Amino acid sequence: MGDGDDLLADVCRTLERAGFDLALSDTAEDGLRVRREADAVVVTWEPVPGAGPAHHATDHEGMRLALRHALTVILTQTGHAVRVDAATGEVQVRSLPFSG
Repeated sequence: MGDGDDLLADVCRTLERAGFDLALSDTAEDGLRVRREADAVVVTWEPVPGAGPAHHATDHEGMRLALRHALTVILTQTGHAVRVDAATGEVQVRSLPFSG
């Protein structure tokens, strides 16, 4: 496995141990979406349309904010470099040191 594959596997294991459900990035399943990009592992969450009680977009944004904070704390404490992309809200994870 390459460094990116190792990082992806490590991030997924860390999040599963922390109790998060992970979903494939191309499905409509509920859970965090984790994908590998050229220079980072990216974690996102989108509510599944029609699942659970109806929420307003502001409710979802509050959940995203809390989730981003939790992901940052968990992944930082387990030795990862974490940054939230201000434009997209995606949590970007890299091996230390984080350059970018």
